[in-house]
Amino acid sequence: MLHPIDLGVIGVYLALVLIIGFAVSRRAAASGEELFLARRSLGFAAIGLSLFASNISSTTLIGVTGAAYESGISVAHYELMAALILIFMAIFTIPVFLRARITTIPEYLEKRFGPIACKYVSALTIFLSIFVDTAGSVYAGVLVLQVLVPGTPFLPACIGLAVFAGLYTAAGGLRAVVYTDVLQPSWFCLGRE
Repeated sequence: MLHPIDLGVIGVYLALVLIIGFAVSRRAAASGEELFLARRSLGFAAIGLSLFASNISSTTLIGVTGAAYESGISVAHYELMAALILIFMAIFTIPVFLRARITTIPEYLEKRFGPIACKYVSALTIFLSIFVDTAGSVYAGVLVLQVLVPGTPFLPACIGLAVFAGLYTAAGGLRAVVYTDVLQPSWFCLGRE
C-alpha cells in the first residue's frame, strides 16, 4: 500500500513530465533537426544524465537484479563493460561522427558501403528495438507498476505505457526525452537522502 506522500511524489513527477513534454512539443514540431537532434544544442550534463537514466532503467532494475539473484553478482560485469564501451565510443567513435556531420550508424554505413547496408542495419535496428528492447522495457515497467499498484491489469497497462511513451516521444522529440531522463537521476538522488 502506497503512503499518501508516495502518491504525492508520483503525482508531482508525472505532472513535471507532462509539463516538460507539452513545453518541448511546441518547439519540436518546427523541424526534423529539433525533433530528432534537439538542434544539437543539448549540453554534456543533460546528455550524460540521459545516458545514465537510459542505462539504469526498469529492465536493469528487474532483469539484472533477478539474474544476479539467480546466478550471482558476476552479472554486474555486463553493466561494467557497458561503461567501458561508452568511454571507448566517446573517445574514438563519436569524434568521427561529429567530423562527418552524421547522426546514426546506418547513415555512416550508407556513406561507407552504400544504401543496401544502410537499409539492412536500419531495418534490423528498428525490429530489435521494438521487439526486444522496448517490449522488455514495457514488460518490466508493468511489473514495477503491478508491485506499486496491486491488481493492475497486465495487458491494458502494457498498452497504456507503450502508447504514453510513444506519444510523448513523438510529440516532444529528443529534447523531451532527454529532459525527462534528467529527472530520473535527480529524483533518485532526492529519494536516497
